[in-house]
Amino acid sequence: MNPSLPAWYNRCMTNPYRYRRRRINWMAVAVLTLLVLLVFTLIMALFIALTGRHQEPVIPEETPVSTPDPRYLHNYDWERMNGEDQFWIYEDDNYTSEIGIDVSVHNEEIDWEKVKEAGVKFAFVRCGYRGYETGQVHEDVLYHQNMKGASEAGIELGVYFFSQAKNVEEAEEEARFVLYEMKDYIIRLPVCYDMEEVTDHDRIIDLTTEERTEIARAFCKVIEDAGYIPIVYGSENWLTYKINMADLQDDYPFWLASYHKVSVSTDFPFIFDIWQYNNTGEIPGIDKDTDLNIRFIPKQ
Repeated sequence: MNPSLPAWYNRCMTNPYRYRRRRINWMAVAVLTLLVLLVFTLIMALFIALTGRHQEPVIPEETPVSTPDPRYLHNYDWERMNGEDQFWIYEDDNYTSEIGIDVSVHNEEIDWEKVKEAGVKFAFVRCGYRGYETGQVHEDVLYHQNMKGASEAGIELGVYFFSQAKNVEEAEEEARFVLYEMKDYIIRLPVCYDMEEVTDHDRIIDLTTEERTEIARAFCKVIEDAGYIPIVYGSENWLTYKINMADLQDDYPFWLASYHKVSVSTDFPFIFDIWQYNNTGEIPGIDKDTDLNIRFIPKQ
């Protein structure tokens, strides 16, 4: 020992392991505590697993909103449909019928005199469309040519617009565009609103049933207020599930798209005024496949 050094230093030097052992003991306590906590955690986890005290929260599945069933059933008797050739004929005590087509730039240039001679009575011509990605409104390239040609051939005319409106304001814009495009022609048939989903990433893919219904109503209301008859086009699936048909049926007629090449009937039970029954029709004067339509005309 050195009397000139502090007492604590001399004690440490006398027994150099004294303080080291104390530090080792504290480390042992810490390790032991961690082991106890680990064992307790494992025991609790085992207890929970065996007793079921803890369960994943149950997230209720979202119930899809079903479209209310339309309120009116048609009374067509398909036994009275004559489908011996591609031009179908319907006649019963309440209805007669006419055959027509609908065309756009996709049908390319048309010889309307030959179309008339083939027996076509009416035509719906696409006047324009809204891009399903860009959202821009465009005139159909052959619209005016088709309107003039069909009119000169004596074919009764209607028009349709392919909509990709995302809201009421865009639907009204589309309707005003159609009114401007029709101003130089005599339109006796309805003005058709045609909204369809084109791809799984088009601009209307996320619309709800209620939104699609209100958009269709907005378009039809503008057309109706201008003195024309609007009509809503759609497939069986579209009219049944994509819009609320019942909410529109008191005010506007429907144009059904349902293709049948064997049967001359459709299972769609609700009222429609026009039936697009074939999308691969062969019409003299038109080189491309053409949509064929039968129009049901009430007898007076």
